[in-house]
Amino acid sequence: MDRQQKLTALKLVSFSNLLQEDELNHLLDSCECVSLKAGELLFADQSLKEGMYIVLNGSLKIYKKHRHIASRSVGEFFGEMSLLETHPRSANVRAVTDSVLLEIDRAIFNQLIGSNPKIIWDISKTLSKRQREDLDVIDTGYRELKRSEEKYRHIVNLISDLIIQVDPNGVIEFANESIRVLGYEAKELIDRPFSKIYNGELDDDRKHHVLTRRTGLRAPTDMEFSLNTNPNSSLHDLVPNMSFVVSASGIWNVPQEMILEKNTEKELLGTLLVARAEKIDLQI
Repeated sequence: MDRQQKLTALKLVSFSNLLQEDELNHLLDSCECVSLKAGELLFADQSLKEGMYIVLNGSLKIYKKHRHIASRSVGEFFGEMSLLETHPRSANVRAVTDSVLLEIDRAIFNQLIGSNPKIIWDISKTLSKRQREDLDVIDTGYRELKRSEEKYRHIVNLISDLIIQVDPNGVIEFANESIRVLGYEAKELIDRPFSKIYNGELDDDRKHHVLTRRTGLRAPTDMEFSLNTNPNSSLHDLVPNMSFVVSASGIWNVPQEMILEKNTEKELLGTLLVARAEKIDLQI
């Protein structure tokens, strides 16, 4: 971008009309322009880097725990709270397209922006509007999520295969109603260790396959192992354990395409197991 293009973009900022032409030029002369490639991270959640940013070109997305919460485009600003309060960043910011940002440090902020009550009032109005918009998005998203959860939970409960979700510590978080084939009600297994129903020892080597971290083509499929039936059920006397063909996949808090990326902040949420019972012949 040449200087005139940067100045034109800077004049799109809501409070730019409260600054004189020479003050806008002083901003450009005194502040560093940061260039980002598409997909490049500007700063991460909990980082201590100070600075307010104005988008001069391109667009960016703001994430909180890898959940997209906002977007910023030409003429918009963000990051101002790091200059008003001494706290770590509360979100990640990543470029969607090749972008150019004007980085305003504390000294320039105090000199040209923080000392002007009209500009602070304008920034406050912008922040208030953003909060209302964010609350609307959160409220709408929550209602849609609840409807989706109810719909897909119903579908999952209709599937004949066993579906079990286990947290990173090996504790069962969810089981569909097909778990009744083992003589359990789904709620009986919640918060119980998976090892209680696994017929075998989950040593480090076996756990690597059964409670896997892998996803996609790397995830183990068609493993054969047994699960114990409920010792308190009449079924247990006839069938102490049942054999299953199982596929397992790690669950992460980032999209599939980001799991294998290096230097990507991600968190393992657990393992999803889908088990299909092998045919059982009972001889009574």
